[in-house]
Amino acid sequence: MQSVNLPDTQYFLLVVPFCLILIGGVFIAAHLVFKAPKYLLWMGIGCILPYLALGLQSLMTNEQLTATAPWIGILYLGGAWSVAHGMTIKANSQPKPVLSAAVVALGLLFLFYFAYVDEQLWFRMITINLIILCLEALALPAVYALYKKSSGLLKLLSFSYFLLFSYASLRTLAVIFFLQNVDRIMLSSSSWWMLMLAINIVLSLWFAIIVSASTIKEFFTVLNEERIRDPLTGLYNRSGFFEKSKALFLDPCAGHIYVVMCDIDFFKSINDTWGHAAGDQILCRVAALLRESIRQKDIIARFGGEEFIILFQSTDEASSYYLVERLRSKIEKQLFMNNIKVTASFGVACMANEEDLMNALEMADKRLYSAKNNGRNRICFEL
Repeated sequence: MQSVNLPDTQYFLLVVPFCLILIGGVFIAAHLVFKAPKYLLWMGIGCILPYLALGLQSLMTNEQLTATAPWIGILYLGGAWSVAHGMTIKANSQPKPVLSAAVVALGLLFLFYFAYVDEQLWFRMITINLIILCLEALALPAVYALYKKSSGLLKLLSFSYFLLFSYASLRTLAVIFFLQNVDRIMLSSSSWWMLMLAINIVLSLWFAIIVSASTIKEFFTVLNEERIRDPLTGLYNRSGFFEKSKALFLDPCAGHIYVVMCDIDFFKSINDTWGHAAGDQILCRVAALLRESIRQKDIIARFGGEEFIILFQSTDEASSYYLVERLRSKIEKQLFMNNIKVTASFGVACMANEEDLMNALEMADKRLYSAKNNGRNRICFEL
């Protein structure tokens, strides 16, 4: 291959593509080794492939660019498809691998033609930019849906993808209208190439930072959810209950706040008769029944053993009693595994504000034991 003497600044600029390749490697390792979300694998590939291509092309003459055009094109197109595919997965949308493969195949066909049949650097540049634009466009509906329903870093991630697509559009237009004479210049040492390299570096670094930040945030969100959730039933645990209950007191006009203590009757005998595995399944099913029967803003938690607690808002005592009675009736009518039937007892207390929560919990607990002492499978609103 013909050697080319490049400015020292151009060699220096290759440091950043090398860094982006390393970042891509970290993304891939995070998925493969630490089980990070799958979209991070595709983002890693999307970092490595185009910057490997960009780094190689920065060291080539026009003749070398022609000789390697289709193979370098595979790296560029693979990188663009990987990022688009990763964003589609991130948006929980259905990827379009067949359509993407068809677009890539069409692009490679043109690249081979304009490299080996009719040598045209300008047409190759138009082809590669148009195909990248099409690949990125395939993910736009999914990314737009993610942008609309998300907030914070996810919204910023979606916006950053729109920014990448906008730059790809402007770059394509610039190639079409301003680089018709590209065959007469040394592309890899031209001001155009240096400008494109600099913009690519800035945008890609920005995008990689946002991907990293959103992934870290998701990781801590998952850790926090694991911290405040009961691993068996998926309900909040004690810590989660007290942490999430604060939000229920923020709307003073929503009515009174009631706390309900629920305990499965004779649960020990179920474990002794049918085994702890059966007991666990019944706990999970009762938890699901309770969760399905309350509103989204209400708080439900497992306080330990067979005891559950619910915090909800209601306009009056009659409405509250109706809600709890519906819970009691659902459990009583449910047929569990091995045709087991269970019942539950409930203690209910009302509170005026957040400061009364501990007193209300104590009162609800006393009323729960009153319900148990008076025959079980009943609700106690007062002692």
